[in-house]
Amino acid sequence: MSGPGSGGSTSSGPVSGGAAPSGLAEESGARERDVPHLLISRLRLKDFRNISELSLEPAPRFNVITGDNGQGKTSLLEAIYALCTSRSFRTDRMKELPRTGSAFARVDAELSEGDRPRTQRLSLSGEGRAMFIDEQRATRLADYATRTPVIVFHPGDLDLTMGGATARRDLLDRVGLFSGPGLLDDRRRYRQAVRERQKVLELRGERAPELEAYETLIAHHGSRLAQSRAAAALELARTTKSGFRRLAAAELRFEMDYRTGGSTDEDEFRTELLARRSGDRRRHVASFGPHKDDLVLSVDGRPARKTASQGQHRILALSLKLGELAAIESARGTRPLLLLDDVSSELDPSRIGAVQSFLRDSQSQVFVTTTRPDLFQTPGAAASERRDFRLRAGVLEGS
Repeated sequence: MSGPGSGGSTSSGPVSGGAAPSGLAEESGARERDVPHLLISRLRLKDFRNISELSLEPAPRFNVITGDNGQGKTSLLEAIYALCTSRSFRTDRMKELPRTGSAFARVDAELSEGDRPRTQRLSLSGEGRAMFIDEQRATRLADYATRTPVIVFHPGDLDLTMGGATARRDLLDRVGLFSGPGLLDDRRRYRQAVRERQKVLELRGERAPELEAYETLIAHHGSRLAQSRAAAALELARTTKSGFRRLAAAELRFEMDYRTGGSTDEDEFRTELLARRSGDRRRHVASFGPHKDDLVLSVDGRPARKTASQGQHRILALSLKLGELAAIESARGTRPLLLLDDVSSELDPSRIGAVQSFLRDSQSQVFVTTTRPDLFQTPGAAASERRDFRLRAGVLEGS
């Protein structure tokens, strides 16, 4: 990790996408036997986006939602994601989710985790959101968000490999949350203290006495956040390389390099903040800390963000999502739900076949949207394991 004067940009070291260790097949077989399945048996939506009212009973493995563009397919996946996490993967403005003209939106489901059934409900209104498990209101967001793990892959996820570092930091935090729910509190307190320190620096100067208290808070929560991300990066690198091998050409080599902008050592963190007061005041921004973290992705030794082809970006982004699924499954001890939004438009037919092969092996309950149901084949799946639904103008037409 970085030390004083290092510039806050050091690496945990690359993890390659080479061959899997021996015994991986045996380990995978053990997981198949031991890891419980997370299943939605009934889902209901009311006044969510363009969906007035909808009820469906998903299949335990594959659920294919078809329809033309703009009919509500993505909104259905968004509702499942919001139910599980209390957030949307399309917007930060939750007040956008209630249907136009409606005061509230509601999503509820009957689920089971192994042999343990439960109900879950999310209500959204202009006043905020309310989450319930077995009709008991959830009071801690971290507990609720880790109760029903879900992974979504959608076209916007190309930002993971093509965009700035924010999306990759969020990915690390989603993985880290399942190992330590305190991450959300650390991140919130860290960000708040960084903002307050910057205000004091600019208004009162670098000798203001209250800076010490803010820097103590920043160092405490920032070092804990850095520790979580470093551990998440190691696990994500391990699980992502497996997905990359299945999707990419055999000769391509994948590496992931975690570069921290801060330090995992609290004392070192505090010392660095003290040394950087003058520069941070002059630049109007904090220059040290996990808000500067990044994951550098490489293909064949070259940085993917600058040199990868469009097709390689798609494969890398999906590999990261499959790695996220495997990492959270390992940490949480259950198979997450998997949502794939219009995946057939993002990959060529040979890659779609590789994705379908992965899905057959993963055993997760899967919800897929597509305008081309013929592209999503599930050979070998029993008739009871797959259901097809068609949406038109937010209305479920049949199955």
